[in-house]
Amino acid sequence: KMDLILQLKQEHVRIIYLLEEILTETKKVEEDSKLIPKLRELKLVLVNHLKLEDNLLYPVFEKAKDAKMNELGKGFSEEMLAISKVALKFFADFENEDVSKLIKDLEFKKQLQGIIKVVKKRVSVEEKILFPAYQNNLVVRD
Repeated sequence: KMDLILQLKQEHVRIIYLLEEILTETKKVEEDSKLIPKLRELKLVLVNHLKLEDNLLYPVFEKAKDAKMNELGKGFSEEMLAISKVALKFFADFENEDVSKLIKDLEFKKQLQGIIKVVKKRVSVEEKILFPAYQNNLVVRD
């Protein structure tokens, strides 16, 4: 069984890679663009990543004996809820659009850049704060 934190970190790499790819795809001519498939792939990766955190990461913080750990987990969980709402709305709005429209759509590009910024920041704080807290304080040794 793969280490949870390792798996989440690998998924972070994949999520950021896909976001960057999507940005690159918006700059291509529509015949060459893999924008829509990449959007759908990102959505899938993101949804599964959130499920993994909800099912395996946050519950450990909720069950922790330490109030600081409870708070930390709760804060991260609530913030993630807000971020995922925005991201999922983004997919709902755009993943079924015609690629020729998306490539010219400034609102799409603006939102995409906003999401990239938020996700990168989130990944960074998870890896700096949340994951070490999980590993240092909460991992139940078998």
